[in-house]
Amino acid sequence: MSPSNPQSSDSIFSLGSTVFWFRRDLRLADNAGLYYALKENKRVIPLFIFDTEILQNLEDKADRRVDFIHQTLQHLKTQLEELGSSLVVLVGNPGELFEKNDAKSVYTNHDYEPYARNRDSIIENMLDHRGISLKTFKDHVIFERNEVVKDDGKPYSVFTPYSRKWKSQLTKSHVKTYPTERYFKNFQKS
Repeated sequence: MSPSNPQSSDSIFSLGSTVFWFRRDLRLADNAGLYYALKENKRVIPLFIFDTEILQNLEDKADRRVDFIHQTLQHLKTQLEELGSSLVVLVGNPGELFEKNDAKSVYTNHDYEPYARNRDSIIENMLDHRGISLKTFKDHVIFERNEVVKDDGKPYSVFTPYSRKWKSQLTKSHVKTYPTERYFKNFQKS
């Protein structure tokens, strides 16, 4: 699987298409952001970006996590090809890559790391100025960090009261699944 050339001056995505940006959520099944991208759009382009801002900060350039991601992307690409689609894999700075985006919208799942939150804010502002929406979804957590707090709005510092409140707030809607397979026909054909 060769990454696409991010240096091209042409638009990466066609006008009217929707991009689903895979990040920590390298799966087709039960993926909140992917579910909404496919449900709400007819031509969804699956995308993964090897973020050079993250890669250049790895101490070990042969980091096994990168190898794991690559293997998982190979599997994901195979699954998408069986559905008549594929996976676009780019290498570069996501902000610079999205500057070349002419899609109508970008969907992804929340990323909670400080770098990722800052990156996503910059990308959201840049896309918004171009009339492109960035839609993010809660996916790999049950509660966001501010959803289970003490009555005064502050975070818990002791586990037992936090655990009790967490359990008392848990409902079936917090653990629902996202049946993405219903909308697989909406992947961009390749």
